[in-house]
Amino acid sequence: MPTAATARLNMRIAPEALTTIREAAAAQQQDVTSFVLGAAMDRARTVVRDWPATRLTLVEAQRLEELLDREGVANPELLAMINKAETRRIGPRTYRLATPEGEGE
Repeated sequence: MPTAATARLNMRIAPEALTTIREAAAAQQQDVTSFVLGAAMDRARTVVRDWPATRLTLVEAQRLEELLDREGVANPELLAMINKAETRRIGPRTYRLATPEGEGE
């Protein structure tokens, strides 16, 4: 059973914005309330869905940036898998782990 609509939301907008909203609502064969509520709910659901995945504190964002700026560390098992896949795909080609001097092992 749907919840009764008892809450209110009032806002002031520019006359041009109201005209545009009325035209859009009419084009969708909706009243202004239904049109605005539908658009606002679509946006609100998107924000709420995406918010936890993208929200970082300033300290967390700085730490993430530091970690992303670090030099990567090669994973020998992953490198072996890449070599195996590349050999199948394009023929013999070997990627090597870089040494501190920049030479392959």
